[in-house]
Amino acid sequence: MRTARPRTGHLSQLGARRQRAERSHARPAHAHAGAARRLDGGRRLLLARIVAAALALLGAWLPASAAHAAGTVIIADRSPKEDDGRWKLKMTINYGGAPHLAHIPMLFAFTPTVHYERALTDQSPEKPILNKIPLQNQQGINESMDVGFSDGSGKIFAVTKFDFILRRDRGFEAGEYDLVIKRASDGVQMGQKQKITLQGDNAIIDRRAIVFTGEKKKKDDKADKADKADAEKSDGPAEEAEGEPASDAADAEPSSAELPPDEAPPPVSPKQGGCGCRLAPDEAAAPFALPLVALGAAVALARRRRGRRA
Repeated sequence: MRTARPRTGHLSQLGARRQRAERSHARPAHAHAGAARRLDGGRRLLLARIVAAALALLGAWLPASAAHAAGTVIIADRSPKEDDGRWKLKMTINYGGAPHLAHIPMLFAFTPTVHYERALTDQSPEKPILNKIPLQNQQGINESMDVGFSDGSGKIFAVTKFDFILRRDRGFEAGEYDLVIKRASDGVQMGQKQKITLQGDNAIIDRRAIVFTGEKKKKDDKADKADKADAEKSDGPAEEAEGEPASDAADAEPSSAELPPDEAPPPVSPKQGGCGCRLAPDEAAAPFALPLVALGAAVALARRRRGRRA
């Protein structure tokens, strides 16, 4: 036997869809309102958090900026040229309001960042070239000055014009510097950090390589040889004079016998006593002649006695 099956067609499917739609619309209205409220509450909470974070950042930035910078500083020429070892900075300082004193002590801190070096190199041995050498962790040059904000009548102004002179004898050289101006009383920075360039000519540094060659040594050897040749020439006549025979020298010098009577040496008077006799060189050479002399003296004395008796 065949059983009857329910027929499901297009109309039945449409009916099922209508039933589901009616069930969804049949939900209570307060459920939809609660979902909308929760969504709005989440959005408001997110917006409130964003605003609070922005206010916190703004509050943290404003005190920091107020503590680190006050007023403004404008420099007319940030690249002054050197004039007789000096550079002049013309500034316009705005205190941000009328100061409580007519003269405010300020600290001008110059930190070198680039040094302008003039050097002679192998490529340019005659004309110096400019080398810009970056510097790091350099000790700044601090200058303390009193900046006046009043005129001759004593009236105080918020803006003043101030000229600052930099000198080489204070340690400044041609190059680039970072300038920071602070109040000496509380350390508050005046304006922003500024970069200045001091134009000028620094001392020349010789960076040429030292070359050792043999040319100079050769020249010295030649000079030594020439000196030796000159010395030999100058010593030649002297050697020839020394090499002459002794007879010539004897002929050149006259003997004592040939000297005139005036130039002969004076006679030496003999001393009394037998020990003080001075002997001639011939007598000293022949001591046996002394007895002969004594014998002759005795014979002469005997003859004289005989002549007296006769």
